[in-house]
This record gives sequence, C-alpha cells and structure tokens, in this order.
Amino acid sequence: MERLLITGATGFVGGRLARSLAGKYELLTPGRAELDLFDAGGIARYLRARRPAFVVHAAALADTGYCEAHPQESEAVNLRAPEALAAACAGVGAKLVAFSSDQVYNGTELAGPLPESAPLAPVNVYGRHKLEAERRVLAACPGAVCLRASWMYDLPVQGLKNSTGLPGRLYGAALSGRPLALNPLEWRGVSWVCGLTERFEAILQLPGGVYNAGAENALNSLETGRAMAARLGLPENTVCAVRDPRPRNLAMDTAKLRAFGIELGNTVDGFARCLREYGL
Repeated sequence: MERLLITGATGFVGGRLARSLAGKYELLTPGRAELDLFDAGGIARYLRARRPAFVVHAAALADTGYCEAHPQESEAVNLRAPEALAAACAGVGAKLVAFSSDQVYNGTELAGPLPESAPLAPVNVYGRHKLEAERRVLAACPGAVCLRASWMYDLPVQGLKNSTGLPGRLYGAALSGRPLALNPLEWRGVSWVCGLTERFEAILQLPGGVYNAGAENALNSLETGRAMAARLGLPENTVCAVRDPRPRNLAMDTAKLRAFGIELGNTVDGFARCLREYGL
C-alpha cells in the first residue's frame, strides 16, 4: 500500500480527505508537534525518514481578513511552508498536491469563467501569497499539482472540523430574520467539499501544473444564494442584494481538469447532491 502524507489533517479539507482516503493508502497525518511546517529542515528530515509516495498539503491560513492583518504569519503558512514541502518532495521523489485558492483571481477585470492562463493580480495578502506559492512550488517541484479551490462547504459531520459556508450563512439569516446581503455583480463557484475529495485518487495522478478545482457557476452570488435558499425551503427574503454592488469575478473554467476525466460539476447541482447524500 502506498504511503500518503496529509498536512492539516485535523482541518476542514484535510480531515475529509483523510476519511475519504483511509484504507486506500497508508496515511500519515502528523500534528504540529511531529511535523513543524515552519521548519524547512525538519520537513526534509521527516520526508526522508518516511518516504511517502504522495504528499497532500491541505494546511493553510485561509481567513483572508486575518491574513490581511497578519501578513507575516500568512507568508509563513501560505507561502514558505508549501515552498519547503515542495523542495522536500523533490528530494525524495514524492508527488505533491498543494491547495491554492480562487482568491488568486480576485482583482481580475476579465469577465466569464476564468482559465488557469488568465492574467492575475490578486488584491489581498492571501491571494498574493497563494499565487506566489504556486510559482515557488512548481519551480522547486515541477511535477507538483496546485489546486485552485473555490469557496467550499459541507453539512456538519461528527468528529470532523466543520465549515458550512454559504448554506450555513443562509440558515443563520433565516433564523435571525436578517437577510443575507449578496452581490449581484459577483461571480464565483461554491463547492461541496466531498465533490472534490471523492475524486482525489484521480487528482493524485495528474501531471504537474495548476488546475482550477471548484464547481463551475454561471449564476451571480445573489442568484446562487436564492437558488440554495429555495433548495433548503427557506423564505424568499432570506437573501437580498447588497446596497453598493461592485464587480468581482472569481468564476473558474474547469476544462483543464475535465480533460483528464475529472468532473466537479456546477454549484447548484452539487448542492442538490449534497442534500441528497445527507437525506435532506
């Protein structure tokens, strides 16, 4: 059985990956005391000692507001850690899959679904660090795969770290009676995390490079919220338009991933499937 290391295995994505891949690989899920991602030398020693065939880097500091206020911490976690992992993976011949983000597209003036080749100029610290991390990872380890993930969610699962994302915000708005304000000039995918984790064995076999890895979505954010609220049976006034809408496009074109037979679908259909899986 091949050995696979997951960083951030106690986190939202990493925990679900560990559960999905259990029994298919010999999993290594070290905590911070065992694998210090701030210690490049320690990372290299850990990988040399254990020789994983695959490394999935799911650990991140993903709160964009926090990263903006703490840029040095963001740099350490979101840039220097994946760079060190890439160098260590190259040293032992391990295949690295590292999570990036659709925030690299935040700031684009292009319309429509964005391919990986779109020119990029991220407007926040998190997006800039993720984009630079992609470049450094691939420079150190050309066979690595960088996944630009979209905003993800899952319904609560016992024993795992949870993030209910947009569906959770919709429920909260309905319970509070205060509508959730969404932008009719914003376009982005919203992805059920299990749509990605269940396809991860195929993702591990991808050639090195950057891949958009989130649900596609032709709806704007206000329309997306309304569609999800309707699926949940919530009142129509659960969502409203923001007062000062400004254009923002993070919608991704996943044709590159589809060319390898990996289909992540679209936001609304993915949400309907999520509800069916949980019997809702």
